Amino acid sequence: MSMQAALPIAMIPGNSIIHRINPLAKLVWVVGYVVLAFSTQNIVILYSMAVFAFILAPIAGVTKPLLKACLILVPVGSSLLALQIIAPAVERPWTEVASLGPLPLYGDGLYYGFVLLGRIVASLIIALVMVMTTHPSDLFTSFAKLKVPYTLNFMLAMTLQLIPVFQREVGIILSAQKSRGMKGTGFAAVLPSFVPVFVGAIERVQQLSISLESRGFGSNGVKTSYRQVRGRPSDWVVGIVGALVVAGLSTYSIMRGTWSLAGEIQFSSVFVFVTFLISATIFAGIILAAILFSFKK
Repeated sequence: MSMQAALPIAMIPGNSIIHRINPLAKLVWVVGYVVLAFSTQNIVILYSMAVFAFILAPIAGVTKPLLKACLILVPVGSSLLALQIIAPAVERPWTEVASLGPLPLYGDGLYYGFVLLGRIVASLIIALVMVMTTHPSDLFTSFAKLKVPYTLNFMLAMTLQLIPVFQREVGIILSAQKSRGMKGTGFAAVLPSFVPVFVGAIERVQQLSISLESRGFGSNGVKTSYRQVRGRPSDWVVGIVGALVVAGLSTYSIMRGTWSLAGEIQFSSVFVFVTFLISATIFAGIILAAILFSFKK
């Protein structure tokens, strides 16, 4: 499996309605999602946001790569829930609802574990959908219209463009190692590939530097782009609606003390106990599988 297949965070070509939305309108939604996610502790809102963001994936035709990219949530979510149940990131007193031998399990921790996980899930899904449906050059052009310093703009655009390039190079190097009888999978195979990838990155930066100098990148002239991005009335509607909804919910949530439902939602001791066992088992299993896989011949 190539690195590109394992971590698909590059643009997926398409002509869906999501692809055609102006990058600035998408940026409003992403920023708004992050602001709202960290303004509320209402798990109903957080997971509704995640569901809405995921619904955009089939509309854009990026469901499969999105699911692959979201696999990172499995170890993150399992470790987060397990740790929060035994050590809640909230002020005491904690409510102990069950125990596993000498280890107390807290219902407060499970709720706030769901809150933290919901923030990550909602923000990650909407960001991935927007990255997978936006051409980096279109984002560069849109930022230029907002008078963002072109050096900062260029750094952002290059980051989005070089990530898939490095992913592809790692995949090629791993395939080359495997064809020579070396390990082509696991951590033991990835570590040796860092050297050629690092050397290739330096050469690529040198070539990019020469290319930029030859094109007058440091001049004070007006910067242009061969890709033209124009905002349509529908883009304005999408951006304004998103900003109003997020601003309204964020303000209302802050006025209600982050709108937490911790006092209204009480998890049973059985649910807390089972959730901890499942989360801890999944996380420990992933760690063990990674260790065994790294030493696999």
